[in-house]
Amino acid sequence: MKTSIAIIGAGIAGITLARALAPSADVTIFEKSRGLGGRMANRRREGFSFDHGAQYFTARSPAFKATAESAAADGHAGIWPKSVHTLKADGLVSDTRPPEPRYVGTPGMSAFAHGLAEGLHIRKEAMVAAIVAADAGWALSDNEGQDLGRFDLVISTAPAPQTARLMPENFSGHAALEAAEMSGCFTLMIGLREPLDLGVEAARIEDDVLSWIAVEASKPGRPAKTALTIHSRNDWAEANLERDRDAVKTEMLQSLNRLLGRDFSTAPWLDLHRWRYANVEKPIGQPYLFDASLGLGACGDWCLGNRVEAAVESAQALSQLLSQRLQGA
Repeated sequence: MKTSIAIIGAGIAGITLARALAPSADVTIFEKSRGLGGRMANRRREGFSFDHGAQYFTARSPAFKATAESAAADGHAGIWPKSVHTLKADGLVSDTRPPEPRYVGTPGMSAFAHGLAEGLHIRKEAMVAAIVAADAGWALSDNEGQDLGRFDLVISTAPAPQTARLMPENFSGHAALEAAEMSGCFTLMIGLREPLDLGVEAARIEDDVLSWIAVEASKPGRPAKTALTIHSRNDWAEANLERDRDAVKTEMLQSLNRLLGRDFSTAPWLDLHRWRYANVEKPIGQPYLFDASLGLGACGDWCLGNRVEAAVESAQALSQLLSQRLQGA
């Protein structure tokens, strides 16, 4: 009988881990939302499309380059943007760094995760709220106390603060989890009826409030309707996480008006998303956490750094350890 493994979170780390372990174990991914990909997210509203989380990813290791190129060949990824300029109060500064391939999911950022997740057993809208020792394994339940099943091993790929709250007190990784530092972000989504030429596909922003702007229609496979995705600074978001959403939206729009000389407050579509854990400020500096005596572990970008590839590398490292354990079972 195969070892049963529960993986919490269907972001890139959870999907990567499940893909590696599925041939030799009975793996179930639990995802609290309706979609896959975690912060590699896409939102569609009234004909507009927004990648409201991660904007692109790079692939530097040979293994992840092969994964990205395979996804592109299968139609799940494309190259974007050609360059990332910097928008300042006094104008645009061109990107002079050496070119590096950047990838996005197609036709939305989450498509990359969906492609990797094909064939995996994923339970969506299933939020794991408790992990309790039971029958030489672990019983999972949701926030309403409903039983989600019993498993030999449980791995959390949720952000470090959420993993810390979820893991039992005797989990050996708590000190490391507490050492991780993550920050939030607000994403402002603007949909327009008329075309808009900003002169760039995307730009970093030097501002007290904003940090990023992207023209969604410039990405491969996106609708032609004019859609802008704007990110706040992480430190500004941290200081305003519990602030009234309309006030946050207003201040972000005011900053955008100062930078571009245009008022978007009456745009046909305006939406705001809050990411409580968007950025890894301080990783724990080790590829994963695993308590062999309990059969509990954790991995994610917060282990190694603030990149999609860091989440992949963390999951791959843990999968190697677990594969060895499964072979010896």
